[in-house]
Amino acid sequence: MVWASYERGDRRSSPMIGSGTAFTELEKISKSLEVLQKKEKIVVQIGQCSHAVGAQDYIKSIVDNFSQTYEILEGGCDGACFAAPRATCPATSSTSDINESLWALRGIESVPFIEFTESVDKFFADQFRITLNDVGQLSWNGLGDYIESGGFKGLASALNRLPQEVIDVVSDSGLRGRGGAYFPVGDKWRSTLSFSDHDSPTQVIINAEEGEPGIFKDRHLMEGMPYRVIEGALITAYAVSARDIYIYVNAEAELSYERLNYAVNNCIENGLVGNNILGTHIDLNVHLMRGAGGYVCGEESTLINTMEGKRREPRLRPPFPTEAGLHDLPTVINNVETICTLPFILREGFVALNTVGTADVSGTKIVSLSGSIDRSGVAEVQMGTSLRSIIESIGGTNIEGNISAVAVGGPSSGILPTGKLDLNVGPGFIDGKNVMIGAGGIIALGINAEPLRMTALLSQYNADESCGKCTPCREGTPRIYSLLREMEGLGDNVALSEKLKKLCITVNSASLCGLGQAAGNPALSYLEYFAEKRLHSGD
Repeated sequence: MVWASYERGDRRSSPMIGSGTAFTELEKISKSLEVLQKKEKIVVQIGQCSHAVGAQDYIKSIVDNFSQTYEILEGGCDGACFAAPRATCPATSSTSDINESLWALRGIESVPFIEFTESVDKFFADQFRITLNDVGQLSWNGLGDYIESGGFKGLASALNRLPQEVIDVVSDSGLRGRGGAYFPVGDKWRSTLSFSDHDSPTQVIINAEEGEPGIFKDRHLMEGMPYRVIEGALITAYAVSARDIYIYVNAEAELSYERLNYAVNNCIENGLVGNNILGTHIDLNVHLMRGAGGYVCGEESTLINTMEGKRREPRLRPPFPTEAGLHDLPTVINNVETICTLPFILREGFVALNTVGTADVSGTKIVSLSGSIDRSGVAEVQMGTSLRSIIESIGGTNIEGNISAVAVGGPSSGILPTGKLDLNVGPGFIDGKNVMIGAGGIIALGINAEPLRMTALLSQYNADESCGKCTPCREGTPRIYSLLREMEGLGDNVALSEKLKKLCITVNSASLCGLGQAAGNPALSYLEYFAEKRLHSGD
């Protein structure tokens, strides 16, 4: 990648400061992990997605056929889930003989090799990969490979600065949270520090719950680049003067937990986690925790309750977690995608992220593509990219004649008609009303799919996942679903639509947590974009 030149006189704008104890220790670790490389590498991509299509048998076949002449490594999925299972020899071109041989071993081909390769290449052509960079190209467990590719240099650069300088760099980069709320990361960190003192030390929680349907981006990061997750978490903890980091992993994300656990232990053994990291006399500990299950566990205060052994339900706010979070201590909670951007910022300087995205929102966003789409998977695009471009250029699907609508952002967002797909990826309500990108789910509905059916399914999910603590959500979400089912059976009418709209607004306005406050959005988006058309068509 080519970036704008940096002003070297400003420590905030400069790339990593490549000297000092931390860099010296990192170089020692790198040398201790070096091995005499005699063979070219084949990386077999194994993630949760490829497990479902025979990846384990595939890697066994590759080992049987190529282990004498190649080093066989296991990596995560690079995001091209539609092409799984896949293996590549990164040192060669995508159309090389060895890559064709690896493709042939899949034994499930319905298209020629060149056509398959072109489809994969097109999937990546319009992406801008920062957070997902090297996922699928490096082994997930190779610490030496990660360091050689620039890993932990962002952490070393952070440790060569004062914590406040790290916060300034992140703030100046314009980085916002990527969990759905898009709150400025630097502001959250500063707010937490304002409540922290010797008797109230800061805590750090990495929210890896990712329980929304249609969202699977964080699992790709944890499965394919666990060391980047750890590095980002360590940078966060250093910036806010915390000693303990808790990574809260979805209860069903078995592979994510397994690989993170391996990576954390490997980092402890090599002096990257624990006491005196990188020889700096700074202690940073990483603890893995399993989620309690349920969509509501992704909500910050609910997550904290489950960590403390309490019922999985949200807390009244204020106080916010930044003031009174885990064990009533000031707590920073950041999403996996958010922290995985930090190593890049600290390694390259904040200007590097400023040059990506839009003037209002810098950086990239990872989106999860699924539904009636030719190339499903996980893609990283610049902020400001249109939904149409993502679906057609990356997803490989012509909207006209193939798609009836698109569900965006999960059950806390809504559904857009095809005429609204020129809206861009960014924070807040992208349509100015009820639909938001959120965590980045994009589900394309087939041309014969009924938007009302999808709206009902999203609303049913919200009703099923309600924790039941507050009356508006507990009683209102099942009623929203009931009214939508009534529409399906009897057809839309003005009175029913008005009743549903009032109910949705009430639930959104009166619910306790952010999930309940968005539970009416799917139905509101349906009423906004589809109900009138359906009413006039007589369906």
